Amino acid sequence: MKVQKLREVKTPNRGTEVSAGIDFYVPEDFETKVLAPGQSVLIPSGIKVRVPIGYALIAFNKSGVSVKQGLSVGACVVDEDYDGEVHLHMINTSNKDQTISTGQKLVQFVLIPVSYTNVEAVDELPQRVTQRGAGGFGSTGL
Repeated sequence: MKVQKLREVKTPNRGTEVSAGIDFYVPEDFETKVLAPGQSVLIPSGIKVRVPIGYALIAFNKSGVSVKQGLSVGACVVDEDYDGEVHLHMINTSNKDQTISTGQKLVQFVLIPVSYTNVEAVDELPQRVTQRGAGGFGSTGL
């Protein structure tokens, strides 16, 4: 995947050769921000990406950031036809103020294949028998 730096920011990278996630960092020109509980922020990443054809770039929480700081990813899909700067949407889900600083490893993105199957509205879906059926959350047991 090709990336373009729009300003001073660490190049997105993988923590190891076999890490699924590509780490994105807070750019150097970002003013340190303190997020109150429940508050969110949209951070311009300083990065444009060329998402490969047939893929989407999906943001996921960094486990350490999520567990230790209570910062979670909000908006998370970068489509292959998006040509602007990637933004990092973070929400403070903890019960105390959290600080976001320049250079911080904040979000990981994963390239995921996408199916472009058409959506068709029908009057009724044919009945089918499955193990789950119409069961909702928790319907498959423990």
